[in-house]
Amino acid sequence: MPAPKTTPTQAQDVFRPVFLRGLTAVAYALLSIFWIGADQKALAYSTAGFLVVTGVFMWQYVVVGSAPEKSRGAYAAGAGLMLLAGIATIFATSVAWIGYIAAFAFLASGIAELYVFAKLRHAFPPFRNQLVTGAVGVILAMALCFSGGMDAHALFGLIGGGTIVLAVFELIAGFGHRHEMKAEAPHAADIPEQENN
Repeated sequence: MPAPKTTPTQAQDVFRPVFLRGLTAVAYALLSIFWIGADQKALAYSTAGFLVVTGVFMWQYVVVGSAPEKSRGAYAAGAGLMLLAGIATIFATSVAWIGYIAAFAFLASGIAELYVFAKLRHAFPPFRNQLVTGAVGVILAMALCFSGGMDAHALFGLIGGGTIVLAVFELIAGFGHRHEMKAEAPHAADIPEQENN
């Protein structure tokens, strides 16, 4: 039995949060590359902003009308924990704690994304993308668990490296959804002609 395809309605629903999540990851990755003199405060505020905004777009992704109701609890929990971790990052007292809080955020969201991929991708085909985003989140979380000896610049680079992967994949997924939205347009245009005949 072939895997179900994303419908134009589903693609339209998820395009915006997926694409904007990708742009958020691009912005963080660029900051981590070009902000050479970033200190603890810069790291804390940049990471907090990234986690909060990503949590918001994850939340928007799963509350769209076409998403199955049973997916919202687990995925929204992962999004909410990421958002709360972002707020907590602002109050972190050391570079190490920024890394540990970020690790918690990526682990929580990564597990939520792997769960919806494993259990609900047939009910909601866009969840197929959560295999990659979830795996990247869990791997990055594990790497951050061993980041206790890093300075601000090194930790910024580590998180930034993970966000580069997320950015590339999310933007590809976003453009894929854009294509899926348009895929039905020629067929839809033919419907009035068929009715007139």
